[in-house]
Amino acid sequence: MRRSRAAVIAATLDLIAERGIAATTIEAVADRSTVARTTIYRQWDSQPALILDAIGTMLHTPTDPDTGTLRADLLDLIGGLADALTTSPAAALMPALMDAAERDPAFAALHAREAAQRHEVARAAITRGIDRGELPTGTDPGEVIDMLTGPVFYRRLVSAGAVDRGFAQRVVDHILAAYTPRHTTPDGPAHTSE
Repeated sequence: MRRSRAAVIAATLDLIAERGIAATTIEAVADRSTVARTTIYRQWDSQPALILDAIGTMLHTPTDPDTGTLRADLLDLIGGLADALTTSPAAALMPALMDAAERDPAFAALHAREAAQRHEVARAAITRGIDRGELPTGTDPGEVIDMLTGPVFYRRLVSAGAVDRGFAQRVVDHILAAYTPRHTTPDGPAHTSE
């Protein structure tokens, strides 16, 4: 039973990556995995149940790095996001999952659950940074998360530019610089404080 489950999950993930969620039918999975449809239906009562289970095996919540500095924590988290979107086994599934989340409440719930877990880890790192004085008091952690992740998702899903750890580092540094107190001068642009 374990071997057939693994074969079905592997076939499902391959088909999602190749054809998308809608085309990943129980019949297609049975053909690809060489596991009988009846065996598949005994374990999963529907195509969405199978898809959700398969995708769930690929999604992992990052661990809280808690390195002692906000920058190092964010480099770890945003670098990990860049890796997840480009080089992890889940990378090919992400566009299909996001598309399905727009169309199906079950996929939307999975996507929301996954995002909430990731946000909680990032929120903890940002809150520690605020507590240590690395970000101004009153900084909204959710806003910082949006500003950090937005460029990464945009580059991966819209502009198709390179999303690597170097890009992640530049994003983190730009966002942290935006929160660094600046001194204004009457003669020109503000300068970053030391």
